[in-house]
Amino acid sequence: MTTPYGQQLAPSATPAPSDAAPLTATQLADTVLLHQISAELISQEDGGVIYRKLVDAAMAIMRSDFGSLQVLETGAHGPQLRLMVARGFPAEAEQFWGVVRSTSTCSSGSALRLGERFMCSDVTADPSTSEEDLAMYRRVGLVAVQATPLVTRGGRLLGMLSTHWRSPYRPTADQFRLFDILVRQAADLLERSQTEAELREREAWMTGQKEAMQAAMDGEPLPTSLGILVRTATHELDDGVRAAFYLVDPEGKRLNHVVGMGNEYAKEVSGFLIGPESLACGLAASTGTPVLTSDVREEPRWEPWRWLAERFGYRACWSFPIHTAAGTFVGTFALYWPVPCEATPRHIELVGRLTQTAAIIISRDSEATARRRTAAALRESEAALRDAARRKDEFLAMLAHELRNPIAAIRNASYLLLNSPDAVSTSRCSALIDRQVTLLTDLVNDLLDVSRITRGLITLRQEPCDLQSVAHHALASLQPMIGSKGHELELVATGEPVRVVGDPGRLEQIALNLIGNAVKYTDPGGRIRVAVGVEDGNAELRVSDNGIGMSREVTERVFDLFAQAERGLARSQGGLGVGLTIVKQLVELHGGTVRAQSDGPGQGSEFIVRLPLRSRDAVDDTAADEPSRAGSLVARRILVVDDREDYADSLAVLLEIQGALVRTARDGTGALDLIHAWRPEIVLLDLGLPDIDGFEVARRVRHAPGGDAVHLIAISGYGQPDDVKRALEAGFDRHFIKPVEIAELMQWLQASSRVST
Repeated sequence: MTTPYGQQLAPSATPAPSDAAPLTATQLADTVLLHQISAELISQEDGGVIYRKLVDAAMAIMRSDFGSLQVLETGAHGPQLRLMVARGFPAEAEQFWGVVRSTSTCSSGSALRLGERFMCSDVTADPSTSEEDLAMYRRVGLVAVQATPLVTRGGRLLGMLSTHWRSPYRPTADQFRLFDILVRQAADLLERSQTEAELREREAWMTGQKEAMQAAMDGEPLPTSLGILVRTATHELDDGVRAAFYLVDPEGKRLNHVVGMGNEYAKEVSGFLIGPESLACGLAASTGTPVLTSDVREEPRWEPWRWLAERFGYRACWSFPIHTAAGTFVGTFALYWPVPCEATPRHIELVGRLTQTAAIIISRDSEATARRRTAAALRESEAALRDAARRKDEFLAMLAHELRNPIAAIRNASYLLLNSPDAVSTSRCSALIDRQVTLLTDLVNDLLDVSRITRGLITLRQEPCDLQSVAHHALASLQPMIGSKGHELELVATGEPVRVVGDPGRLEQIALNLIGNAVKYTDPGGRIRVAVGVEDGNAELRVSDNGIGMSREVTERVFDLFAQAERGLARSQGGLGVGLTIVKQLVELHGGTVRAQSDGPGQGSEFIVRLPLRSRDAVDDTAADEPSRAGSLVARRILVVDDREDYADSLAVLLEIQGALVRTARDGTGALDLIHAWRPEIVLLDLGLPDIDGFEVARRVRHAPGGDAVHLIAISGYGQPDDVKRALEAGFDRHFIKPVEIAELMQWLQASSRVST
């Protein structure tokens, strides 16, 4: 028999005694052989070649017919030996002893279990050999066996170097001595080779992780950076494994495929529920621990999903949950093997590195997404603030314009009255001043309404109302305006009352604003339609026109505060652009809705108000009191207290025209003196006085003897609900807001005079 090194081996069937052989020549030949092997092992870089040379050298030294090299690995059931090189064995034997555990009775299994060399010169006579191993020995033709552990200088087991003979055989002491030298070299070589392999593997995994992290830092999409980790896992683990990442949805209930498997597989598994009844990824997500199925065909829980594994060609499925450093679950990493495969500590360690890197990448992506959303929200907020500031500036410019017009007209009229006081001029100027004061009052009232409504200070006077009557009253008020523009008006109403519960004055204000807008923004001779009815169980008021219309953008914002500037360029119509804001908020206070629609500029507009219908079985208590017959102010003593001389004097003149006896005071002290000395029946008292405010004056009057007989009326620019409440608590009988409607004031004074009489 000739070895691969050209050395002639003695027949192994009848080994010669060590003292009969030419020992010196044999030792010399074996020593030369070891040196030759050592030189070749040092210069050889191919691991496969190195392992084969070791086995060939072992066979040459031991004069054996078979040889093998196995490396130690950690399997699912503990340490095991995996066959790396086999010489002389048939394929059947290589497969049978491909993986040997410590429970095996073959030579390497026994050596692994004992932790030392195992030698048996005739396995047929060894009772410890199992029937399975003995049967394979016989089929191969093995009789003598030997297995020696490969141990590092630090005492760590690396593998097994074995030799076998066809006949009973026991190597000589010299053979064992040289073989042990070879074993030492093999252990050193195997340790170096494994260390280098581990370094290369670690470097490859680190390179993949670094590349993935760099992609994430460069702003690449999440599937790109995670895809690099998938590629790293499949390349380094090899064996046909596939890998995929799944991310949890925002609700934390489902997993969605991100990258790894094909589109068809992703379609089947995306949206997979997380829960204890789920498998692989869903179960791993639920429990927070890896789910490692070595063979889906052998796992009963895989029964409902076995069709999926068979359709896409995998037998083993491992799933690892991914958690951030803070412990937040973000997804899973899954591996799919084409053949049954047990997860080893090496697998778990390597995949653990990937999941840690994936957790960092996913966390970074989530943070970047959150930052982008925050930045977008900030940009939107800034744009909204800029837009609000722009519209506020436009409104202030509009307000200045609207205030200057009536003020200029009043100034012109006052000039005429002072310089041309004839009857005609006086009549015309008085009418002009009255109109402009009415306009200014309307502007101020609109502003106060917006302020009160937006601050939630409006209190509705709820009572049963007929929406048709409300619309009729509004149209009657606007008839002069409608007639002046020559509009064609159509009123559509049902035969039955449309009953709602609300504040009649505020409901009429809604109708006035909507109809007034239609009149303003429709060219002369246009058509305006007002319809009142019942729709879908709600009371409905529709106001439509064929006027200037609105774009979609304006329609969406027409109820926003100060939006009039976007409605049209013409400023001749006047107004502050707050009417529709008031409409919307008043409608909502009544529990209703309002919307605007238009087919576009020049196509007209329609506004639709819907309010809850009043219950049919509610008691109708809409009967109003008959208006009181006006009394007389003749000879009534009235004191007007105001620090504004022009206001006090002009009001005194109006009262004197009605026959009243009027005196004025400029401050609280003067008012108290006149009240004590003159005993007025009615006091019209400003709240903001320079010395003692009107509240304190009222309190002192009420506490003085006979103070209850005086009618105290507050007249002030302070008109918030808190101001009215304080006035009434201080002792005032009534509160009027400047500028006072003269007709309303006179009506109240006459009524109070009649009662006093």
